[in-house]
Amino acid sequence: MYRKLTSNSNQAIANILGLKFLLRDYSEIAQKQFTKLSQDEVNQLLIIQELDENWNLNVNSLSRKYQFLKFQDSFSFMSQISQIADQMKHYPKWFNKNGLVQMDLMSPEVQGVTFKDVILAHSAEQIAQVIMSQPKTSIFDNCDIHLENLISSWNNNYQRIQGLNQVFDRSVNFI
Repeated sequence: MYRKLTSNSNQAIANILGLKFLLRDYSEIAQKQFTKLSQDEVNQLLIIQELDENWNLNVNSLSRKYQFLKFQDSFSFMSQISQIADQMKHYPKWFNKNGLVQMDLMSPEVQGVTFKDVILAHSAEQIAQVIMSQPKTSIFDNCDIHLENLISSWNNNYQRIQGLNQVFDRSVNFI
């Protein structure tokens, strides 16, 4: 029983690490061609990037709703995401009404979800957390989010998973 459980877990970890894409700059994404991810691959990436609780995977897209306290916060959120989307040449479908932002991500060239969508989802999540945790009096006060921090956060999540993989490998050897 332990061997079967261990081999399945190792396979899952190997699959997660096989989905690794380190990000250097958002503009590099515009030059890359990504393939459609399977539902399992998307779910694994959502776990790696800690997005699995809030993002919904539909048949061919990722979606999420953000409720901001003020309309200006939702507008600031959308403005900051639009800067990243321009660099990536990958644009969300979204709607904003009274501070509620509905965001849908899909890669039309493959009619499904790719790394581009998960990267944009991760960036949106990080930006929303900053805006929601630090209420501002002016829309211009929310412009202090640095792209380097978003890229570091994306890459650090892989390092965290690799560290867990090493701990898991050591614990398997003791069974």
